[in-house]
Amino acid sequence: MILIVDEASTRIISSCIGMYNLMESRVTLVEDLTKNRAPYRQSAPIYFLSPTHASVDRLIEDWTPSKKKKPLYADTIFLYFTKTLPNDLLQKIKACKPLVKRLKAFNEVNIDFITNENRAFHLDMAQSYAPLYRKNPSTDEAATVLSSIASKLVTLCASLHEYPHIRYRASSPTATELAGAFHHQLTMYIGSNETWWYHGDAAHPDRGRATVLLLSRKEDPLSPLLHEFTYQAMVHDLLDVHNEKITYSAEIAGAPGADGSAVVETVDKDALLNDDDGLWVELRGKHIADVIQVISDRIREIVNSSTGVALSAKGSRAKALSLTQMSNALRALPEYREVMSKLTQHMNMAHRCMSIFNKEKLIDLSELEQTLATGKTAENKEAKVGDMVEQVEEALKQVDNMLTRFRLLAIFIVSQEGLRPEDEERLMMAAKLDPYHRKALQNLEILDIPIVKAATASNSRMAMMGQFGQKLISKANYDNTDDDAESEYTSSRFKCELKGILQQIQENKLSLDEFPSVLPMPVHNVEASGNTARSLRVSAKTSRSKFTRRGGTDASDAGAKLFGARQIVFMAGGACYSELRSARDLMEAGGPETMLGCTHLVTPEQFVTDLASL
Repeated sequence: MILIVDEASTRIISSCIGMYNLMESRVTLVEDLTKNRAPYRQSAPIYFLSPTHASVDRLIEDWTPSKKKKPLYADTIFLYFTKTLPNDLLQKIKACKPLVKRLKAFNEVNIDFITNENRAFHLDMAQSYAPLYRKNPSTDEAATVLSSIASKLVTLCASLHEYPHIRYRASSPTATELAGAFHHQLTMYIGSNETWWYHGDAAHPDRGRATVLLLSRKEDPLSPLLHEFTYQAMVHDLLDVHNEKITYSAEIAGAPGADGSAVVETVDKDALLNDDDGLWVELRGKHIADVIQVISDRIREIVNSSTGVALSAKGSRAKALSLTQMSNALRALPEYREVMSKLTQHMNMAHRCMSIFNKEKLIDLSELEQTLATGKTAENKEAKVGDMVEQVEEALKQVDNMLTRFRLLAIFIVSQEGLRPEDEERLMMAAKLDPYHRKALQNLEILDIPIVKAATASNSRMAMMGQFGQKLISKANYDNTDDDAESEYTSSRFKCELKGILQQIQENKLSLDEFPSVLPMPVHNVEASGNTARSLRVSAKTSRSKFTRRGGTDASDAGAKLFGARQIVFMAGGACYSELRSARDLMEAGGPETMLGCTHLVTPEQFVTDLASL
């Protein structure tokens, strides 16, 4: 059989199934609907398409008789769409009699989202930011994007068999409008699918109905700007990753030299950073210092193991090996090479991240960012605005990278809700932003964040008291300062707002006034789970490099609650990797099953691009 896909369905297929699995299911070839294709009359076609006019028109063209064109495939057609097919497109298909009479299957699969990792998804809508937050968007443009988001979320719920309670941030117009659109489309879907069932109905009481919480990126523009020290966030921030693929340098044994000596060659290899890589799954949420330590320990274990000794032994040392040792070594050889290759890959990536951090002096800069974001120094002392202005100005003058300078200045503006008028000129001059980055910075005002604080009587009094007397504003929302929630590293003191919201959900403390429900929440559905959450901090006896650790408890026996109602959190406008990690951390610490979704995944560079697009 042949699988025919369009651009949108290609990305969906690629995120959840490989070519090997397709071949196991008798699919021998994958073809692009938009390209010219050779005929395979002996093969039955499976069309998996997004329900768009362009894709349906191309489908019909495949099966419209023509003197110049012979039929492409066998006369049995299997047709599937990623989501609900609009009536006008259905009528188009019905009008193509040669297509209809050959249909063996015709179904809406309801998978219009990308599963980038376990319990995380995005809607592949990187261009949605501007229509959602532009100052004066056309009404049709914003409504179309919100409708598309709602439609894609319906396919998620249909696939998961969830009829969720819908909550949203009341202060966010985007979240409020999306809640209404999502509720309407979900109700329409359920009304037109009588056989569809959901968790929590009379026939499936094994777990309660899920809750979907709708949030907006506009309410937290700080988290995507900060430099992160966790592995996944650093890799996507500092290295060149495209669609989960990264290229790295590896050393392999080349042809022996003229003197018979071994020659080592350096080659570029591609790797996928997804759930198929067990080591990536294990390490992605760890601090970079822990990542390097774990990899180093494992490489050392292999090198010092009997297998490693056997494989590296030469000459008389090799002759001294027993037959049993050599036999074991030979049996372990393929696995040994695979494990070592994977460890080497991640060691290479981790060291590249740290090399960039050291070269650009980002370790010290990130400490400054943490102080601005939390309002306190690494010693837990309250910082003063005047002191920070001096430090930020000096840092801006020393940093060469334009994006890094933008991020530092934007962090200062966002965290302090604008610059003091007397500080604007000096910091702008020190930042030396080009027109593109100046536009992105100015567009913060579209998100209701002033670049410069408005002059008030209270500001004037503070200025008279002395510029060094004013304290930093702390962005430690939702008990960010709680010791049990703090990072074990002083370089990761700030906690994104989403983590605080998720903690409040776990403890059944999330305000129904701030986060109301579209329909009333049933009392019996609310399950307090505050006692299940545990700290993820890990004890440590030593500090590493320039990172200062904090003590804590062991979390090796932590486990997620995979029973009860799911919590699905969706971020319109994109989620960053620190938020992905926060959702995983709380779940792995014993919280309820939590899924995080977004319109698209946001790196710091992507977030700047989004801001500039407004």
